[in-house]
Amino acid sequence: MQIRFVFRHMDPSKTLREYTEKKVGRLDKLSTKIIDVQATFVQEKADTIVELRANFQGHTAKALERDNDPYAAIDLVIDKFERQVLRILARARENRHETIQPEYQPE
Repeated sequence: MQIRFVFRHMDPSKTLREYTEKKVGRLDKLSTKIIDVQATFVQEKADTIVELRANFQGHTAKALERDNDPYAAIDLVIDKFERQVLRILARARENRHETIQPEYQPE
């Protein structure tokens, strides 16, 4: 899984990158189908906006969070992102295991 970082209106921080890589690494445990992740950090006045976008095989997930502390924003966006990934995987699992019951069952 590749992780791309975009910093807008703020200086790129090595500690912020490492923290994000560590947290995004948790997503590898959920699914091996994640191809790449883009983490965007935007500084607006006192708030930091963190946006994550990920490409799956056939799906794209996006999560956005805003907080004063960039590390807290990363934690919030990862939690939201995990829920989205689990929902996408559950839908795929339901569709894959859907079976059609025959109308006639022999006795």
